[in-house]
Amino acid sequence: MTRHRLVVAAVLGLLATACTASPEAAVPQTVLAAAPKPTKEVTELVLPFDRYQLSVNDIYLIESAKDVLTRACMKKRGYGYEVITHRRQYQDLRNRRRYGVIEIPVAEAMGYRTNARLLGSTDVTAQKMDREARMSPAERKAATDPVDGCYKLAGDRLARGNEENEDLVNKLNVDSLDEALKSPRVAPAMRAWVRCMKQRGHPYKNFYVASEDPRWARSKKLSDAERETAVADVTCKEQAGLVTLLSETERSIEERGIRENKAYFTRLEAAKERHLAAARAVLRGAGD
Repeated sequence: MTRHRLVVAAVLGLLATACTASPEAAVPQTVLAAAPKPTKEVTELVLPFDRYQLSVNDIYLIESAKDVLTRACMKKRGYGYEVITHRRQYQDLRNRRRYGVIEIPVAEAMGYRTNARLLGSTDVTAQKMDREARMSPAERKAATDPVDGCYKLAGDRLARGNEENEDLVNKLNVDSLDEALKSPRVAPAMRAWVRCMKQRGHPYKNFYVASEDPRWARSKKLSDAERETAVADVTCKEQAGLVTLLSETERSIEERGIRENKAYFTRLEAAKERHLAAARAVLRGAGD
């Protein structure tokens, strides 16, 4: 089964040639594709493991601090560096596609397709892409080299002593979904979804198979058939109460996982808080 993950791919040209990039450089402004606003079903879909991993706002806080440190490092190397200010708070959409498409507006507008904004990217993503596009090749190497780039060094400094191995929580996160999907508690609702879809002319064994139908999985264009199937998918989920049952079941499974690995999750939470505290300290020192 395919698990939807937030993937943002950007292909940036080498558009600046001067040693110091200028904000006035003729670089087209990046505009992320539109997506329907998240519904209540998404904004209220919060799971226990979420609190132990970085939210979108936590990530942006750390990135703000990394920007400040990168600017200082770049200055020592003889370059300027644009600090992106993104102190507003954003909605956390990490679970938006965990159970496939669950929103009628999304099904109507996009079928089973995704884009960066649907999966959580914001205007900050576009600003970062524009910043890199304005850099000269030399600046880009100094800033983003994977070995000794200033941004890499800034991240290392903030994370040093403030990270816990996330392999276990990542594994448990996948396992909790698989267990919920196979749970006897969820099985009647899953069967109801299958019957509902079949009655509407869409015979699929589960909603992941529906989303991966080759008719649209291999097509670049949204078809009426894809849109109709996605709308039926969401409608049948709602009639069966499937998303509610899945999320409630997953919450119980994840809470059990936290109890069974209490020491690990305590360390994980403490490391996250130290990481954020280190970022806040950098920002306070910079007056941001």
